[in-house]
Amino acid sequence: MITINKTSNLCTWLNMKNFDNDIQVKLDKALIKYQLSAAEFSFLHYLYDQYDSKASLLEIKDSLHLSSAATSRMAVRLENKDCKPIVRYHSDENQKEVCLQITESGIKHFKETAAVVDSILDESFNSKAFQELCKKLINKS
Repeated sequence: MITINKTSNLCTWLNMKNFDNDIQVKLDKALIKYQLSAAEFSFLHYLYDQYDSKASLLEIKDSLHLSSAATSRMAVRLENKDCKPIVRYHSDENQKEVCLQITESGIKHFKETAAVVDSILDESFNSKAFQELCKKLINKS
């Protein structure tokens, strides 16, 4: 029988999951105002962070650890948003490869939402709960 104490790996993992879930809920609530989910924000962030602001669906799928179907659905949702944050095109080198590029309006939209996300993350990472979780993790090593 396993005895679980307050410093067990199981408790630490559950605390990490709960903290992550709390942040996810805060982000989703804040991003509703911008008609984005946290996952869509991550999608835009990936494109924004690329040298030429574009990437293939496969690159995005692998980077965000999504299924092909989820990546395609998210791309369609973003394409259909009022601000048109991304455009779809086919690669010059391989006409079968579907690529996406963040638009100027997408960059503007991303920058607005990035400020909100950064504020939420700053507040969360400076919280007492996060600091205590960090101490637990540091003491494990």
